Amino acid sequence: MSPVKLSLFNSGDDREQESVELDDALVDQLRQVVDAHPDLTMQEALRQGIAHIVENGPTKPGL
Repeated sequence: MSPVKLSLFNSGDDREQESVELDDALVDQLRQVVDAHPDLTMQEALRQGIAHIVENGPTKPGL
């Protein structure tokens, strides 16, 4: 399976579109969490993850 690619862009912004690739293991884990919670969509899971980083900063590598 090829990695999942996310494209980030703001239609009102002149900055270039940014693409990010996620590895298969991370994507599989995310899908399992979303599948295990019927009220959680992939969109909401990604939104919550991004909000968590914005509010709390990144975790240290290896944690």
